[in-house]
Amino acid sequence: MNISEFERRKPRKTRRAITSLIEKYKKIILERPLMDDEDAIRVEMAADFAKDLENLKKIFEKGE
Repeated sequence: MNISEFERRKPRKTRRAITSLIEKYKKIILERPLMDDEDAIRVEMAADFAKDLENLKKIFEKGE
C-alpha cells in the first residue's frame, strides 16, 4: 500500500478516538489531587497509558 492510498482510506474515527483518550489521561494527570498512595498510582497509570497511546498514534499515523 503506498502512502497516498493509506491517506485516502485512513480511519479518521480511530485517530480521533486515540487522540481523545490521550487527552483524557493527560487531564487526569494534571487535575488529580494527590491525597494518598492510591491517587499517586492512578496518576502514574494515567501517565503510562498516555505515553503508550502517543506511541500507538505515531505508529498509526505512519501507516505501519
